[in-house]
Amino acid sequence: MNSHPCAMPTCPKPATGIFCPDHYIALPPKEALWLVRWQIKTLRCEDADTKQHMQDQLHGYTAQAIRTLQSAEAISQAATASARRDAPAAGANEQSSFL
Repeated sequence: MNSHPCAMPTCPKPATGIFCPDHYIALPPKEALWLVRWQIKTLRCEDADTKQHMQDQLHGYTAQAIRTLQSAEAISQAATASARRDAPAAGANEQSSFL
């Protein structure tokens, strides 16, 4: 298989499928399987018009998967920022125990 850039816009990692392994694993399992199956069906299609239609659909499915991954990353970053903001300072717990 040929290596090419991952479909995620900011990912520098190489991919042999649509996404690099890290992003493929980060997708919900059903969505990941659907993308792989659709890509295989598209590659195996012999009719040029049908193949073009399937490639257009695959492009749309890939765009949806990218939005899913970006949304998950944004939620993860927000949760991390919230946890840092809500975490007490290192000495705060020690001081309150003396009071």
